[in-house]
Amino acid sequence: MEQKFSSNVFSLPNNGKQIFYLSAGPSNGPLICFLHGWPGIAMTWKNQLQAFARLGFYVVAPDMPGYGQTWTSTDSSDYALEKIVPQCIDLLRHLGREEAIWFGHDWGCGPLWAIASHHPEVCTAVIAMSVPYRTLELGVNFLVSLVDRKLYPEDAFPYGQWDYQKFYEQDAQTRAGDRQFESNISDYIKLFFSKGSEKTGLSYARTSMVTKDGGWFGGPNVSPPQIPLSSTVLDEELLTELVSALTKTGFHGATSWYLNHAANEKYTRETSVNGGHLKMPVLFIHTEYDAVCQTVHNPSFMKEMRALAENLTEFTIKAGHWGLLECPEETNAGTVEWILKEVKGSWPGPDLKNEQSTPQRL
Repeated sequence: MEQKFSSNVFSLPNNGKQIFYLSAGPSNGPLICFLHGWPGIAMTWKNQLQAFARLGFYVVAPDMPGYGQTWTSTDSSDYALEKIVPQCIDLLRHLGREEAIWFGHDWGCGPLWAIASHHPEVCTAVIAMSVPYRTLELGVNFLVSLVDRKLYPEDAFPYGQWDYQKFYEQDAQTRAGDRQFESNISDYIKLFFSKGSEKTGLSYARTSMVTKDGGWFGGPNVSPPQIPLSSTVLDEELLTELVSALTKTGFHGATSWYLNHAANEKYTRETSVNGGHLKMPVLFIHTEYDAVCQTVHNPSFMKEMRALAENLTEFTIKAGHWGLLECPEETNAGTVEWILKEVKGSWPGPDLKNEQSTPQRL
């Protein structure tokens, strides 16, 4: 039976800013919190929300700060992990819970891993797709140190596939990149959400040329390439929702997540607990055809996580970066199998499925 999503909002206790979130499933079911990345919204998790709500989980997915109906700010430092993580904990408290299974993708893995390393007591377990532990949260210079130099020779690609993140830093004052995206949001969204292929997983990423070109896809004076919706992981409804959300907010908040590398590294290195070791169950989902987060083809990208996550499980799906949308059945089935094996105490009981959530509606 298809689950209906409820739209909800709550105000942060320290500043009154609003967080929007979708919810579904029985409100007394085991809680899974889904954290999206760039440039997403809560609805990009729709396949996971449906599947896990049907199983009896209480599922929650916020529009992350800077996106959709959640707060935005012109101060880029407001998107530092040290400020975002307490807001995720506030969401948990608002829901009346002490802990949850947390699931992150792309930039959603930034706060995901920071929650796990700073507040393990609120983590029943954690799940990440595409972005391993101790990578993104250590900043762009650390990411560059992991570049596969056989694929990205340093003289030609000094920043490897992470060049686009250096571009955002260099563009922080002019925000030409934001204006480029905002000039044709629909076409750029289709490009960002394009499907993966075996070729994309083995070739250099378009993100490695952004600084040289002065912008994405050849630069701001070049019209974005046209691709059909069928070449993306989107349907018409989700494309419309993404375009509407990013038309409302623009890209300023979304891009600002990339402008806190030094602060995020300091927060991660100096204030993580347990020496950065993770003792809770951890699931990592590789997206084999991901041209940027090449976890399958570049083992150095996985080194820190494999050393520090003490109860780590991994599986691989043959998808591009957006595996949660491109291969939802494989994503969900592998996650269910892992929960049953490694987080068995969090499986819904039969008494949960008839109690529906009654959250605040907008």
